Amino acid sequence: MSKKSKLAKLLEKNEPYEYDTTIEDCQRWFNILNRELFNQALPPVDEIDIRWRRKAHAWYDYDERYPGTGTTRLLMSKRYKSKKFFVEVLAHEMVHHYQYIYNEEMGHGSSFYKWRDKFNKKGLNLVRVY
Repeated sequence: MSKKSKLAKLLEKNEPYEYDTTIEDCQRWFNILNRELFNQALPPVDEIDIRWRRKAHAWYDYDERYPGTGTTRLLMSKRYKSKKFFVEVLAHEMVHHYQYIYNEEMGHGSSFYKWRDKFNKKGLNLVRVY
């Protein structure tokens, strides 16, 4: 009998209630998604900031002065409509982290959408979240 992944268990539950996140949850799910989607290719982000965000669920920020070597930041909202949505938003921002680390074109172009099939196979939506 094969053991279900943490991501598969989360998607199986699909709990509909609002989800309040913490830095610890962001770090934990970053590690899970890094293993299950990115094959451990991502180093941790340097900073995680959680607060109420206006006009965005989250964003990824980096120090442009030193491409590939600067400070990276994950800026997440305090609350999401569900835990699954939180995980999808985090995974979305992790794609931007991947783009930055591997010097790919930043944004929502082809280097972003190349992840869509992998996300779908895992039961996640690669959504543009604002």
